[in-house]
Amino acid sequence: MSALLALAPAAALARPWNGINPGVTDQAEVLKKFGEPTRRIKRGGLTVLTYSDAEKLEGTRQAQFHVDAAGLVTEVTIFLAEPLDPESVEGMYGKPGQKTFVETTFQKVWIYPPQGVAVYWAKDGSGAEALSFTPGRTDKGGKVEPTPARTGGGGKAGAGSKATETP
Repeated sequence: MSALLALAPAAALARPWNGINPGVTDQAEVLKKFGEPTRRIKRGGLTVLTYSDAEKLEGTRQAQFHVDAAGLVTEVTIFLAEPLDPESVEGMYGKPGQKTFVETTFQKVWIYPPQGVAVYWAKDGSGAEALSFTPGRTDKGGKVEPTPARTGGGGKAGAGSKATETP
């Protein structure tokens, strides 16, 4: 239940997770709120702060905060401790704006463009196993679109840079 509360919708264009709002929150705020991460991985222009093992955050197996060179959080990826069912996801975010899949693994993904949320479903059908939070973005016509989802780390769920690891 606490994981659901942490994922509850907030009144903002992009959905924050646990008080961390991609595109707004900086690395110093993440460190102040959660302490030192389990790992810091540098990939390209990003630093990925990973909280897992003894430092894992409540309701997750792992949480990742992708930080750009300016120190701004650009994406939050969480791997859930317990899968969410479709009804719970729709209760939090509504009907997905887009249903797609990860080409390399055929993993089902629901995308919520205005909120910048992507939901990654377990291939075994057990439920949503990971969520990614990014700032939504607007196309030339004024329509809000999500930041493109990416995968990494063995082809399992995850949105983010190639530094995304699966727990």
